[in-house]
Amino acid sequence: MAFPSGQAPMVLAVMWVQTILTLIFVLLRLYTRRILLRNIGPDDHLSWISMVLFILYTTFVTVAAFHGLGNHAADITLEQFAESTKWELMGQSSNILAIATSKCSVAIFLVRIVVQDWHKWALHFCIWSTVFVCVSCIILMYTQCTPVHGIWDPRVTDTVCHINFTADAIFSGSYTAAMDFFLAIFPWFILWNLNMKRKERLTVSIGLSLGIIAGICGIVRAVELEAIDSKADYPYVTVPILIWGSSELMVCILCATIPVLRPFYKHVTGRGSSTDPYSNKNYGSQGPNGSNWQELEPTSRTKNATESVTWKSRNAATVKGDNASDESALFQSDDADTRKFAGGIKRTTEVNVSYA
Repeated sequence: MAFPSGQAPMVLAVMWVQTILTLIFVLLRLYTRRILLRNIGPDDHLSWISMVLFILYTTFVTVAAFHGLGNHAADITLEQFAESTKWELMGQSSNILAIATSKCSVAIFLVRIVVQDWHKWALHFCIWSTVFVCVSCIILMYTQCTPVHGIWDPRVTDTVCHINFTADAIFSGSYTAAMDFFLAIFPWFILWNLNMKRKERLTVSIGLSLGIIAGICGIVRAVELEAIDSKADYPYVTVPILIWGSSELMVCILCATIPVLRPFYKHVTGRGSSTDPYSNKNYGSQGPNGSNWQELEPTSRTKNATESVTWKSRNAATVKGDNASDESALFQSDDADTRKFAGGIKRTTEVNVSYA
């Protein structure tokens, strides 16, 4: 094991800065959704899973750098070549999975707030097709040749490759880039007619539009993937792929996170109020039909042969029907009257309890 040299220090500096920056935003997202809103969802779980995979990606590349990654093959030993390539491939696997989960996080975020069925079907297609393409790419990466270790070890002389993995990698990179553009543009069409404040629509749409940058990174990465045919100098020619892959992943996670941080921004700037749903300790507790119940209040009590107690409950969040948007769980209204009930409908439910 040698100290990182060649292009390795530059690669590690870029990737660790991107990783730490992304980690800060993900932690703020989890704080906002778990502590302030108390309404954490599957898109939030996919966000932290993507972050864990991002950290693994950067860690594996760091290990590869200590084995010669970033240097020309002529400047390192065959053992270093094999070790650096093995760890780098493990990092690429983590990156591909993270790209899939980060895009799924964006799509599920949108599924929670869209109302039309065809919007949901389009987003579900994006989710499952991206998962299929990315998982298939990882499987083909490790099954392209036999024996498996011949993929990264040039000392294995009886290696037989059965498929052209470069073509599949380019297709996968191009497809995920196309999904970046889709998820960046689609919100502008599906959110404009929702019952959301204009500022909230712009927050989501502009935040997700950062996906265009991720798409550009994905395209450049797909073009650079042609370099993996140059296995003779693999530790050196794959450096751009690593950087562009890290950049695409960072932007994917950030564009899914920024729209969710508006309540946090209002919280730290003091623009919220005691009537904000996230200031109520009971906000986010689940009631019937998945609604968020704020409190139960006894309103009357009578006692004859049996005792009857009537309770009233106030719904602190938007009443979500079969075709309703869940945007109140994601954003806070600027209007003082609607903010009191998270931008939704105030519903009072009476429950009569009788007992002997």
